[in-house]
Amino acid sequence: MTVESSRVRFIAQWLPAILGFIGTFLGLASQVGYVTTSLLAGFVALLLWIVFNRIVEKTMPQPTVRSPPKTPSPAMLTPMPTTPILHSVCELGPYKVDTGEVLGIPLNAKQGQKVKGHLEEVDGQPFDWYIADEKNMVLLKKGERTKFKPIDGGEGDPAYTVSRKIPWKARWFLILDTYGKQYGREVRVDFEPVLG
Repeated sequence: MTVESSRVRFIAQWLPAILGFIGTFLGLASQVGYVTTSLLAGFVALLLWIVFNRIVEKTMPQPTVRSPPKTPSPAMLTPMPTTPILHSVCELGPYKVDTGEVLGIPLNAKQGQKVKGHLEEVDGQPFDWYIADEKNMVLLKKGERTKFKPIDGGEGDPAYTVSRKIPWKARWFLILDTYGKQYGREVRVDFEPVLG
C-alpha cells in the first residue's frame, strides 16, 4: 500500500463523520442559533474527551506497587542502642595563646558528663589551664583572679591529664592562660566525653 492510497483511505473513512458533524451543526444552528450550537458542541466534545480518557486509563496497564513485607525483617527487630551518642568535647587544636592572653574554648559537655583526656604544649613549655563555667571565665578575663573559682585546672606544667565530671548545668569552657609568661603557647587538647 502506498502513502497516497493510505491518505485516500483515511479521507474516505473520516469524510462521512466530518460531513455528518457539519450537517448536524448547521441544522441545529438554523434552529437555535450559532452561539447555542457552539456551546452545545463544546460541551459534547468535553464530555467525549473525559469519557475517552477514562477508557484509556482503564485499559492501560497499571504499575505494580510492592507492598511492604508482612513480617518484620531481623534488622527491624534489632533494638536501637540506648546509649546516647556523645560528640567530641572540643577541637584538638593546637590552640595558639598569645602572651598574657586568657583564651576560652567552649566545651560540648553537659551536666553529669565526665571530660577526660589530656592537654600538652607543643614545644614542652609550661602553661596554665582551667575548666570553668561562663561566669567564672568572664571574671578571669576581667582580671578578677581572686574571685575566679574553676572546677579544675593546673599551673606551671607542660602537660596535664584531665578527668572531671561537669557538676551543674551551665555553659562550660576550657581556659588556656598565659598570664605572666614571656612567650605565647600552642596547646594541643585531646578531650572525650564519658557518661557518669
